[in-house]
Amino acid sequence: DFLIYREMGFARLVEAGRVVTINYGENVGKLAVIADILDTNRVLLDGPTTGIAREVYPIKRISLTNFKVKIFKGARTTTIRKAIEADNFAEKWANTSKAKKIATRVKRASLNDFDRFVVSNLKRRRAFALRRKAK
Repeated sequence: DFLIYREMGFARLVEAGRVVTINYGENVGKLAVIADILDTNRVLLDGPTTGIAREVYPIKRISLTNFKVKIFKGARTTTIRKAIEADNFAEKWANTSKAKKIATRVKRASLNDFDRFVVSNLKRRRAFALRRKAK
């Protein structure tokens, strides 16, 4: 399999079972699984553990991840849920850098004015300490 991917030049394929993040719309940042490929521009997504209803999404609105769940094309929602739970996917995803970046973005978006002020002061103090240490 690795040799085939090297010849093609990429390793993340749009295929049934590929885990994706949604990058546009009301479900931005949530995970879903490709259940079926409808044509070159649209896929059928299902996210039973993240609250994504089974619906058609354009490929432009999703980002492929390195993870793949073992399902067949057109698998039902319960089958996808069982495959995700059996694969212990939540822990694997939480350890990725992309998941950490999304969590940081969500946390920063929920800060109020005072919290942003505190973060700004902490950044200034850290920068000052680094400059002092560098001298």
